[in-house]
Amino acid sequence: MKKITFYYVRHGQTYFNEARRLQGWCDSPLTAKGIQDARDAKEALKNIPFTKAYCSSSERCRDTADIILEGRNIPCVSAKNLKEMHFGSFEGCYMPDHLDVIDPIRFGTYDWTQYGGENTELLANRIKGYLDEIAEESKDGDTILIVSHGAVFFQMIYFLFGYSRRVYQELMFKEPREYRPVPNGFAAIFTYEDGKYELIELEKRSKEFLETLKKTRHI
Repeated sequence: MKKITFYYVRHGQTYFNEARRLQGWCDSPLTAKGIQDARDAKEALKNIPFTKAYCSSSERCRDTADIILEGRNIPCVSAKNLKEMHFGSFEGCYMPDHLDVIDPIRFGTYDWTQYGGENTELLANRIKGYLDEIAEESKDGDTILIVSHGAVFFQMIYFLFGYSRRVYQELMFKEPREYRPVPNGFAAIFTYEDGKYELIELEKRSKEFLETLKKTRHI
């Protein structure tokens, strides 16, 4: 039996994030704030002895990972399987113009397949499948950096940890900050042990947030 610890980072803010454009498989550069998000993550994780690092093949994640790993002799594996959820024909759209279609998906079905994108099952197959590969190839005690995306981690709440996405979203609106399902930068710590994943910490969230979420397993 082995135990592996994962540190999950969402890429820094991008121009599409700032412009409120839906960004999945499409890409845009980091803003000045996004570069600072990555630097803040680097500072927060400076004492973590990473043994491996993986990032989405999207440029915004590769650039974030490069900043975090500056000064470390750790290669970062760029993987298409860690890319964001695919939002189909709504990729790159200005979200305020399409809320009548987007919101019922973002807050309900989580299914973009009718528009040529992905649903939770498709996303879970590639994300969990790849994390399982990483875990299988790793050694007991390894500490791994993952740089990926917001919707990916939001869906992981359900398919990897077994918690309620609906409750997660409800808790977000109660937090004293703008609505963001997953903050840019350092987002979470989770572990893999005996074939199971456990969420240990949600960075930038209150302790009550995580404690309440953990009561919702399999809801």
